[in-house]
Amino acid sequence: MTDDPHALTVTDLTIVRPDGGLLMGDVSFGVGPAELVLLVGASGSGKSTLLLLLGGLLDTEPGEWTVSGRLACGGRDIDLSDEPSDVGGVVFQNYALFDDLDARENLRIAMDHAPPGGPGLTEELAAILADIDPRQPVSACSGGQRQRLAIVRTVLANQPVLLFDEPNSGLDIVSSRRLIELIRRLCRIVGKPTLIAVHHFSELLPLADRVLVIDPHARRLIEVPPDAAAVEAGLGAAPPKDDAPIPANDPEHWTHSVDGGTAAPWFARYLAGYFWLLCATPMMILYVAAGACIIGFVTVWFGFNYYSFGGLLRSMLHDETLVGLGAVQSRVAIPLIANLLFVARNCAVIAADVGNRAASSQFQAMANLNIPGRRYVFSAILISMTAGSLLYLVLSLLLGGWAAQETWHVHFPDQYRGLFRVQYFRLVLDSHGWPLPAMGWVVVKTTLSAFLAGGAAILVALGAKPDNLTVSRTVANAIVAGVIVTMIVHAAASVIATR
Repeated sequence: MTDDPHALTVTDLTIVRPDGGLLMGDVSFGVGPAELVLLVGASGSGKSTLLLLLGGLLDTEPGEWTVSGRLACGGRDIDLSDEPSDVGGVVFQNYALFDDLDARENLRIAMDHAPPGGPGLTEELAAILADIDPRQPVSACSGGQRQRLAIVRTVLANQPVLLFDEPNSGLDIVSSRRLIELIRRLCRIVGKPTLIAVHHFSELLPLADRVLVIDPHARRLIEVPPDAAAVEAGLGAAPPKDDAPIPANDPEHWTHSVDGGTAAPWFARYLAGYFWLLCATPMMILYVAAGACIIGFVTVWFGFNYYSFGGLLRSMLHDETLVGLGAVQSRVAIPLIANLLFVARNCAVIAADVGNRAASSQFQAMANLNIPGRRYVFSAILISMTAGSLLYLVLSLLLGGWAAQETWHVHFPDQYRGLFRVQYFRLVLDSHGWPLPAMGWVVVKTTLSAFLAGGAAILVALGAKPDNLTVSRTVANAIVAGVIVTMIVHAAASVIATR
C-alpha cells in the first residue's frame, strides 16, 4: 500500500491531549484503495480524534493537541507535526448539512469547491438520492435522507480518503446493515480508502475488509480479524497501567446528595438564575447605564446648543428649557431608550435559551418527570423581565439625570447645581422629592412592555424548528418582536398620559 498513490499510510503517529495525557502512541496503519476498514474503540479512546486529524480538523495550535508522525496519501508525504493532513473527507455523526441551502445546493457547493477530476453525480450516486426532491429544504429531510445527502456530498468533495464518524449511531441492526452496504458500494465505485469509526460494530463486520481496534492498554491500533469475538477480545484488554486509580465512592456521599425535599425551592432556583442572566450580569448593568448617560448628555447638550434660543435668549429661556428637557428626558426619552436596550438584549437571550430547551427536549423530559418546567422557566423569565425593567428604570433615571446635570454645568459653570435639580425635576418630583402621578405611567409602560416583550420572545422561540439556521432567525425575530411591543406600549401609554 505504501507505493500506491491511492492508498493511505500512517506511520509512527503519536497524539497527545491538550492536558498532556497520551491518547495514542507510535501508531502505524494503512488503508488500501477501495478498502473498507472499521476503526473500533471504546468511547473516549480517540476514534473521532483520529478522523479529525486525517481530515485536517484537529486543532494543533500551541496549548492544544500535539501530533507527530508521517502520512502518505495521494502522492503526498506529510509531516504531521507541522502540517495538517487534510486528505480525508469526513461524514460527521450529526451530518453537518447546510441548513440555509436546499438538498441540491448542498451537493453543488461541494462539487464547485472540489479538486478537479471528481466523480461527478453519477447514476449510482443519483440513485442513492432518488427519494429526495432536489429542491427540498434540509429541515424537511428525514434522518436517513440527511445521512445519505451528507455521504454523497462528501464523496463529491473528492478528497483522497473517506472518513465516517459513528455512521450507525442510533440505528437499528437492519438500518445499520443497509448503511454499511451503501458505504461499501460507494467505496467500490469511487475506489477510495474508507475508514469508519464505530462503537457498535457487530452488524458491520460482514462487509468490512479489515478491522483496527484501539488497544486501551498499549494505546495503539491492533489489527484483528473481522470477527466479533476477536474484536471483543481486543476491546477487553486491561486498562492502562499509567491511569490514575479510580477512588472508591462513598455511598453516604451520594445518599446525602440526592436526599429528597420539597418542590418549592426549585422555582426560586430558576428565578435566581434567570434574574442573574437577564438583569444582574455586570455587562448588562454597564450596557444600560452607558445608554442612560449618553441620553442625558445628548439631550442637554443639543438642547442648549442647537435649539432656536441661542445667545442671550438661552439665558432668558433657561428655566423653562430645563423644565422641558427634564420632563421629556425623564418621562419619555430615558424610559424608552433604557427599556429598548433592556428588551432587545434580553429577547435574544430568552429566544436562545428557550429555543435550546425546546430543541433538546428538555421541556418534554421535565413533563415526563412531573416537573412543571414550562411554568418554572416562563414564570421566572417574566418576573425577572418585569422586576428588572423597573430596577433599570430607576438606575437609568438617576444616571441620565446625573449626566444631564454635569452637561448643564459645562454650559453654566457659575450656576449652583441645586438650580438644575429644582428646574429639571419640576414636572417629575414634588416638593418632597416624591415622584409625581405622571411618573406612574412611566412605571406602567416600562414594566408592561418588558413583560409583553418577554412573552413574545418565549412564543417566538417555541415556534422555531431545531436547526442551526432557524436559531439565528429565531433570535432576530425575538428581538424585533420585543422591540415592536415596547415601542407600541410606550407610545400608547404616553398618549394616554397626556390626554
